[in-house]
Amino acid sequence: MQFRKTVSVLALGLSLAVGVQAQGKKVEFPKGLQWQTMDMLAFDYSYSGYEGTPESRKLAAAIWGPTLKSFPARDGDKKYPAFVNITTFEAGGNRYIFTILSAASLAYPQCEDPPNSSAIHTPIYAICPMRVVIQSLSGGQATQQDFPRYCNITSNEEDQPKSRNYEQVAFDAKNRMAYVRVVQYGKPAPECNRAIKLP
Repeated sequence: MQFRKTVSVLALGLSLAVGVQAQGKKVEFPKGLQWQTMDMLAFDYSYSGYEGTPESRKLAAAIWGPTLKSFPARDGDKKYPAFVNITTFEAGGNRYIFTILSAASLAYPQCEDPPNSSAIHTPIYAICPMRVVIQSLSGGQATQQDFPRYCNITSNEEDQPKSRNYEQVAFDAKNRMAYVRVVQYGKPAPECNRAIKLP
């Protein structure tokens, strides 16, 4: 599988092969990983707690801008809210960006909405593509690839704050592996475990 799209604000370059675990295969994480919580932010959503850092917002807007602009209008001129998790790592002269966007499936059909249920412990994550961008730190060249069916949790409600519901990435530079996990209701959601082999 290759990175075949390019972020519009970054220069063209790099053709990189990656591997991803087969769908449905259980992912066991190696010991000693250093987990990094993804920054959570939102666009066209006015509630507090979704601001993200200025750097994360700028990066997310660059990566997801064309997707956000493609959303249809709702209720007249209003846009559908979009929720983004994003984090970055640097190694071997590259910056590795892991980001996932979720929105109502009416606006973003690539996503599956969370189940509509009030039952206790109903999953509150959407299922959406994970986008991995690899950017050269020296020349700015970048390439990207979307990986389907990753969990995206963006809850920051009063009864379910983001301190109990979040997404994390661990990057093993030595073995060129990235690992993704989700914590939901304060507990790991193992069905959301993923692993990506990077070039």
